[in-house]
Amino acid sequence: MLSSIIFFYIIFFISVSISTKININNRPSVGVIRWDAWNLFNSQYDPISFYLHRALSPEKFHYRIPFYATVLSSTNISFNGDLQNVMDQEILYAKHAGIDYWAFDTYCQFGINCTTNNTYCIQYYKQTSNQYCPQNPSYGLNLYLSSVYKSLINFTLILLGSSPCDITFQQHYIDLMKLPQFQTVLGGRPLVYLFQFDNAEADICGCGWSGSGQIFNKFRQMAISQGLQNPYMVLMDFNVATVQSHASMLGFDAISTYALPGGTLDGTPFVELFHSAQQWWQSAHDIGAKMVPIAPTGWDPRPRAENPVPWVIEGPEHYIQPTVDELQELIRSGINFTCNYNQTVEAQTIIIYAWNECSETSGSLIPSMGNGTLYIDALSKILPMYC
Repeated sequence: MLSSIIFFYIIFFISVSISTKININNRPSVGVIRWDAWNLFNSQYDPISFYLHRALSPEKFHYRIPFYATVLSSTNISFNGDLQNVMDQEILYAKHAGIDYWAFDTYCQFGINCTTNNTYCIQYYKQTSNQYCPQNPSYGLNLYLSSVYKSLINFTLILLGSSPCDITFQQHYIDLMKLPQFQTVLGGRPLVYLFQFDNAEADICGCGWSGSGQIFNKFRQMAISQGLQNPYMVLMDFNVATVQSHASMLGFDAISTYALPGGTLDGTPFVELFHSAQQWWQSAHDIGAKMVPIAPTGWDPRPRAENPVPWVIEGPEHYIQPTVDELQELIRSGINFTCNYNQTVEAQTIIIYAWNECSETSGSLIPSMGNGTLYIDALSKILPMYC
C-alpha cells in the first residue's frame, strides 16, 4: 500500500526536478517543527518511542497515530518511522502541502541506561529534560539526507539544551549548514533555532548569559570562517519578554516559540489558540523584537496526561483540533503578518507546530489514521502565499 502511494506522488511531482533547490524568493517561507521519536532501536522501541507507544495505544487515541503505524488491538499499536520508504513518503506529503522546510529537533544521543560522557548531555538529561535519553535521535534527519527526494524540501535544526555549546556539536551543525538543502534567509544566512536554553543551560555553557553569548559568537565566527554567511539564530521560549531578554544577552537575531500550551479540560475552541498566536506576534512586535511567527496547529497532551512521560508533566487541558478553514486561516494570518511587518519579521519565514508531535497535539500535519491527508490537502490549496 505504501509503495503505491509513493508511486502516485512520484507521478504527481514528475514535473519537479529533484535536483533543483527550493526557490523562496519573493515570498515568505513556511517551516514545520519535526520531532522524531517514532523508531525502533535494535528491534525495540527507542527509550522515547517506548513512551509514545504507551501513550497512544489506548483505542481512543488511535486516530492520532501516523500513517505508517498499525493498530494491533484496542489496547496496542505498532510503529517504526525509521525506514527509508516512510521518510520518502513524508517528504512527498510535505511537498504536496507546500511546506518549504522541516525544523528537526536536535539533541544528544545516549547509550544503554542513558549513559553519556558528554557534560552537556548529562546536564540535559538531569536538569533540562528528565530521563529524555534517545539512543538514535537523528534517525529522521539521517533518512531525510539519504532520500532521493530531499531536494523537494529544505531542512534546518532546532538545537535543544546546552549541547550546542560543545565545539564538536558546533562543527557538526556547520557541516550540515554547508549542504544545499539547508534553509537560509536574508540572501543566504543559515537559519538555526535554539530551544530549552534557560539559566541552567547558560550557566553550564558560558558561566552565565554573557559568557554564553561569547560562546555562540565564536560559533558564528566558525561558520563564517568556513565559508558560510553569518547564521541567523532564533531563540525559542514561551514568554515574549523573557525570550527577548535572553536573546539580547546571547546576541541572537530573533525570537520565536516552540508551541503555545493551554486550553481547558473540556477542550477550548481552536479560535482561542489562533488568537493567542496573534497576541504573541503582536506582543513581540510591540516591544521591538525581531521574530519568527509561531503558527500552532493545536495543543492536546491528553495521551501523556493519562500515560505520563518522564521528561515533562502535562495535564489534560487542551484545544479542539482545527477545522480545515481554521487551519488555513491560521497560516494565512501568519504569512500576512510576515508580509505586513517585514521589518519585524525580517527573515520572512514562519514556523508551524507541528509535523509529528502526535502525542502532544491532535493537530499534527502528518497524515494520520483519523485525519488522513486532510491537513496537508488543506495547506496545498493555499501554499505558496505571496506578499
